[in-house]
Amino acid sequence: MKFNIKYHGSLTGFIPVDDEAQAWWDEHVQECHQMGNQYLVEHGYAHVIVEAIEAVSIKQQAASRGAGGPTGDKRQA
Repeated sequence: MKFNIKYHGSLTGFIPVDDEAQAWWDEHVQECHQMGNQYLVEHGYAHVIVEAIEAVSIKQQAASRGAGGPTGDKRQA
């Protein structure tokens, strides 16, 4: 899931780069203003969205690394 984020002073623009990002946005963010392909969010609320995006990214990275540690029998013969 990838977003481009552009800061415009009192507004922050979020641009979903892939389908997964667009689906996440549609599911988690209420309706907001749009300019072109950017969703515009007031600066005071943007940090909450950035934190949520980062949390999803961390979970995805952990899952791709196989969180839970190595598997197999480590006993020596």
